Amino acid sequence: MPRGSVLFVVGIWPLLNVGCAHTWDALTSQRFREAPFTTLRQLIQPEDPVVVLLADPPRSGDERAAAWQRLRAERFQQCAPEQQAQLWQMVEQDATRETSPWVRLSAIQALGRLRDPRTVGLLIAAYQQADGYPEGSISAAAILSPDPKATGVSSAGRRPTRVGTESLLLHGPRGFPPEWSNAIRCQALEALGQTPSVEAVRFLATVAGAYPDQSVPGAEERDVRLAAIRALARCRQPEAVDALVRVLQQNTHSTDTALIHRTHEGLVRLTGRDLPPEPQVWQELVQTGVTLAPEPTWWDEAWEQVVQAVRWLR
Repeated sequence: MPRGSVLFVVGIWPLLNVGCAHTWDALTSQRFREAPFTTLRQLIQPEDPVVVLLADPPRSGDERAAAWQRLRAERFQQCAPEQQAQLWQMVEQDATRETSPWVRLSAIQALGRLRDPRTVGLLIAAYQQADGYPEGSISAAAILSPDPKATGVSSAGRRPTRVGTESLLLHGPRGFPPEWSNAIRCQALEALGQTPSVEAVRFLATVAGAYPDQSVPGAEERDVRLAAIRALARCRQPEAVDALVRVLQQNTHSTDTALIHRTHEGLVRLTGRDLPPEPQVWQELVQTGVTLAPEPTWWDEAWEQVVQAVRWLR
């Protein structure tokens, strides 16, 4: 191999190791155009995420998002109490009120890794505020709606008052597009699935449709419901088995095979019992007492993905 090719491979190898997607994002970012050598050095040896997040003045949104993705529970626990308080205040802000959806997603991912009793409540708040509207504000859709209750109109035929439309006229519509809101909701649900909490199971069960008399914003979206079912399958709680059985019961006559398959897959994963996807069979198992199966290893999950891929090809 020519000497120049060897040098090129040696030079590019550390960048390939950090991940193609992350490398491409960095090479096409504004900070690479402004400081290319510094950006390349940080790709090879990333900064301490705590240093980035607590920097004064604050770093750019993409740097903060990358730092949240690198923050682990062990590094958080190593921080001094005052630093932990600062980081918690920041993750609360970024997960629920940050205007950048990318930063929100990254902060929610970090919450799923932090072992803290406050995580569940904050993740539920992140789900409920996933539309991107400031808490207590009126959405653009509500302002433009002809419904008098939504617009603030006090009588028929009158224009909306300036109190209701001032924000929209001065700043334009606010909030995230539906696809971003759904992505944030799905990420919050996935993070809830990593928290060993009965409260998390109850919220996931409600989103998944286990309790038809209870409604949660966004639960009507199919992708969001599937995310809740996948998250329940990772909750190592007996209550998660009962919730999945309820979901199976509510979809007895459903034609959504993917939803039924995911629910049945979650039951098998949690119990280790390969029973047919029939609600009555699983209900009898719940009544006799649920024993959770050992959590699948990395190899078990990789093998299951191979099996699923072979089935799909057939």
